Amino acid sequence: MKKILVLFIFILLTGTSCSDWLDINTDPNNPTEVPADLILPNAQMQIAGAVGGDYAILGGIWSQHWTQSHIASQYKDIDSYDLTDKDFEIDWSELYSDALVDLAEIKSKSSAAGEWNSFLQATCLEAYTFQILADLYDKIPLKEALQGSANLTPKFDNGKEVYDELFARIDAALGKDFNSSNVVKVTSDLLFGTQDKAAQIDSWKRFANTLKLKLLLRQTESANGAAATQKISDLLAAGTEFLTGHAAISIFIDEANRSNPLYENNVRQLNVATNLRASYTLLSLLQANNDPRLDAYFVPGSTGHFALAQGDFNELTSVTPGARTSSAKFSATTPFYFFSADEVSFMLAEAILRTGGNAESNYYDGVRSAFSKFGLTAPQNLLDNVYKFPSSGSVEEKLEAIITQKWLASVNQGYESFFDQNRTGFPRISNVAADDPAYVPGRYTYSIEGVTSGRFPKRLIFPDLSRRVNPNTPAFVAITEKVWWVK
Repeated sequence: MKKILVLFIFILLTGTSCSDWLDINTDPNNPTEVPADLILPNAQMQIAGAVGGDYAILGGIWSQHWTQSHIASQYKDIDSYDLTDKDFEIDWSELYSDALVDLAEIKSKSSAAGEWNSFLQATCLEAYTFQILADLYDKIPLKEALQGSANLTPKFDNGKEVYDELFARIDAALGKDFNSSNVVKVTSDLLFGTQDKAAQIDSWKRFANTLKLKLLLRQTESANGAAATQKISDLLAAGTEFLTGHAAISIFIDEANRSNPLYENNVRQLNVATNLRASYTLLSLLQANNDPRLDAYFVPGSTGHFALAQGDFNELTSVTPGARTSSAKFSATTPFYFFSADEVSFMLAEAILRTGGNAESNYYDGVRSAFSKFGLTAPQNLLDNVYKFPSSGSVEEKLEAIITQKWLASVNQGYESFFDQNRTGFPRISNVAADDPAYVPGRYTYSIEGVTSGRFPKRLIFPDLSRRVNPNTPAFVAITEKVWWVK
């Protein structure tokens, strides 16, 4: 995979060059130490660069929002499920050696100073990053990670151990004294830095609670499902406050190295805007429902909207001219969402459903927010008909409605819908090909060029980069093997 751009906050905010930014700690006559508040935005941007760049491309293809163009080749390995231990190893490295190292330093500095606002922020971002890595790889270094020369070969913890440790770290951070005189507003925070101190702390507490809810929902179909569901019930019964709006970085502009990482990686750096095309899986459902997000998600081809079946990148241009297929629409200024408002509403809808409550209100909040995120208003005729919540249906039917709408909303955040599909089985997998008259719009189809004998991907392969330096790296595991919480 192409190396993602390192997006430094000084470049984004001031236009300062990379060399100027890197020079802040290199004057041999006046050595200085980088303050935590300058480290934070760089860590936030590093996370956005990896998760919102390469992992978003992976997630969008494996969630069947997009498919590889039949007149290009950049993502054929992803679309055919033909990955190796060389793929995504740079993202692994940048998260561990940059973002997570930075966050560990912030935690150390802020803990020593009793500045618990920074400590909470770093803990939340650290847990978010470790969770993404654990969901992709199942086993990752956590408890022994980030110790520098004290431990260059950390052991890999299994996914359940990772989740338990993250939950404990978040709870410990939430338990700090935020009324201490040492606690200050962090103005450099890219998510909530425009808020006053009290509001910023409140927003990060809500972020922490929302992340805890995500960790619990991931486990609901696992062997730990009953315990996770009880903890969800406890959170809801306690009146826990979750995010009510976006938790996002929204300072991107349309200039090189200063734009949204998905746009930067897939459009600007490749110098082509049509590498990712509409997958028939998604486009067929949008068309069937006359959903106005069709034009928000895709640029129509020469004859209107047209999609390739998933993985049909060897389609002949004599059959489907290159200009005919709709292209994925990307913008340089699209925010990177750690959590989007629609995602949180759908999470709450699922949580309420699983604990015996009425999820209808949160479901509709999610659908409306999903349209609003793309500058649209949810049409009432859709809410009254094909997107109507099945209030008299079974729990499974209600869950399918929630997760399907969450999938429809997660374009550009496809890693989340990839995890959800593996966890819940929704959207369903079709038992016929996309061109079969019996095909149901919106159901996954196996990639036409898939190399895994009909089995869908569930994970990434442990990076060779890790194996070369850490003998504790687990043996090869195929991408079709489940992670611990998969249904």
